[in-house]
Amino acid sequence: MAKLRIAVAFLAFCFSQFQVALAAESIADATKLDLTLGVAYTTDAKFRGVLVQPKWQPAVEIDYERGPLFASTDHGIGLKNGEDGTFAAGLGANYQSGRSEREDHRYRGLGNVAGSIEAHAFFEWLPLGPALTLYGDAGSALSGARGTLYSAGARLGFPLLPELSGFFDSSFTGANERYVRAFYGVSAEQAVASGYKAYMPRAGIYEIAGVIGASYDVAPKWSFVVSLGTTHRLGSVAASPLIDHSSYPVGLAVSSYHF
Repeated sequence: MAKLRIAVAFLAFCFSQFQVALAAESIADATKLDLTLGVAYTTDAKFRGVLVQPKWQPAVEIDYERGPLFASTDHGIGLKNGEDGTFAAGLGANYQSGRSEREDHRYRGLGNVAGSIEAHAFFEWLPLGPALTLYGDAGSALSGARGTLYSAGARLGFPLLPELSGFFDSSFTGANERYVRAFYGVSAEQAVASGYKAYMPRAGIYEIAGVIGASYDVAPKWSFVVSLGTTHRLGSVAASPLIDHSSYPVGLAVSSYHF
C-alpha cells in the first residue's frame, strides 16, 4: 500500500501542476498534436512488454502539447519547458513496462514481471538545428520491479532531395542492478522452475544501437519515415542465459501527421 500511495501522490502532484498551467493565458495559442502510425520490428515494450528478441508489432506514437503540458506515448504525462526549438526538457509520470512469461519461450518458468508507474525526465537539444539532435531520458519505477532505466543518443540529419532527408541515429541504454536482474537475471528459485543456471547481471550500459533512415515529406504536415539498424547487447546482460543472440536487426515504417 505504501508503494501505491507514493504513485498516487506523484500523479496528484502532476495533475495539480496541470491545473496551474491551464490557468495561464499563453496556452490557448500553443497546442500541438502529432500522430504516428505504422509497423516496427523491435523489442520495444509498449505493446508486448520487455522482449528478449524483436518481433513485428504496431508502431503508434501520439504526442500532444498544450503550452507546458504534454501527453505522449514516449514520455507519459507531465510538464515541459523550452519553446524556442533548440532545447526542451520535461518531467512527469510514465509507464515502465513489465514482462509476460507467455510472450517468449525464453521466459518459461521465470514468471511475469509487473509494470509500474515511473517518475520520468527527458531532454532534447538541437545545437546545430535539424542537423544534430542530442537527447536523453531516465525513469525510475515507483512500484513493481522498481527499476531505473536510462538512455541517451545523437541523431544526425542531412538533406537528400527537396522533400527527402536522411538521418543516422546512435544511442545507448542502461539500467540499475534491480532492473537488469528483474528482466535478464535468473534467481535461485527461477533456476529450479526454468532449468536455467542462476545468474545475476550487473548494473550499467547494456545495449547500444545504430539506425539509418529517411523521411519523405508527402505534404506540408504529412511525412513518411523508414529506418533500418542493429542493436547489440553488452557486458553481463549479453552473457545472460536468456540471450541467444547479442545482436539483432531492427526497423520500422511509419507515417506521421502534424495537426
